[in-house]
Amino acid sequence: MADRCFSLALMVLAVALGGAAWQLDVPFQYEPVGPKAIPLILAVLLLGTALWLAIRPDRLKEAYGRSLFVRHVVVVLCLLVYAWSFELLGFVLSTWLVGTLFARLFGLDWGRALVYSAALGGVGHLVMSGLLELNVPVGTVFGG
Repeated sequence: MADRCFSLALMVLAVALGGAAWQLDVPFQYEPVGPKAIPLILAVLLLGTALWLAIRPDRLKEAYGRSLFVRHVVVVLCLLVYAWSFELLGFVLSTWLVGTLFARLFGLDWGRALVYSAALGGVGHLVMSGLLELNVPVGTVFGG
């Protein structure tokens, strides 16, 4: 039942995000896809995953213990560090840093976590800047 209540809250959030993104309008276009694309894509993905959660809730009922709570707090702190370091360190380095922490949280050893996050940052930068032609921050540390 908690999964379905949570999915309902996520659906409301997805509709609010989609509505806010739809109203977003700028007088000039500085990127090929415009400023609406990413929030709209996120809203659709959030709505889809919320619907999936409502239709097929989690069958595994794990007790919400102290270790799980600590992991969730670490995830939120990592996301805050990512948001803070994005402009300063740039996309690739901040994604590498936070990706390594996330990979460690999910059980990878240090070597694999570092390689995975370096690939994530590099491929993500190539896709964002090359394929989608979006302006990705280089970082003020590197003169960007």
